[in-house]
Amino acid sequence: YQTTGRWGNYPENVHLAADGEPVRILGAWLGNRVNESEIWAPKIEKILTVINHWKNATATLNGKRHIVQMMVGGMSQFLTDVQRMPKSVMIRLNKLIREYVWNDRHSPPVQFDYLLLPIEQGGL
Repeated sequence: YQTTGRWGNYPENVHLAADGEPVRILGAWLGNRVNESEIWAPKIEKILTVINHWKNATATLNGKRHIVQMMVGGMSQFLTDVQRMPKSVMIRLNKLIREYVWNDRHSPPVQFDYLLLPIEQGGL
C-alpha cells in the first residue's frame, strides 16, 4: 500500500489512517497510538480564548463560578465523556481556572482545593 497507493481491491480514494493519526468519529478521536494531549489542544485553546475574553469583565467570585461552570465545563464535557481527559489536560485546565478566579495572582487568598468543596462546606 505504501508504494502503490492501492491495497487489494480498495478504491484509490480511500484513506487508511496510519498509527498515531487520529480519526474523528461522532466527535471522538480514535486511532492507534494517538497522543491524547494533542487531541485536547484545540479545545484548550478555545477555552483559553473564552477565559481571556471573560477576564475583561468585572465578575464576582460567584459570577466567576458560573462562568467556569458554563464555559470551561460546558466546552469540555462532551469530549471528556467520549474521549476521557488526560491528567496533563486536567492540570492545565485547573491552572487556567485558578488564574481566572484569582485574577492571575501568584498567591491566591484561598487554596484551590477549598474552592472545589461543596457550597455547604465553604467552597464555590
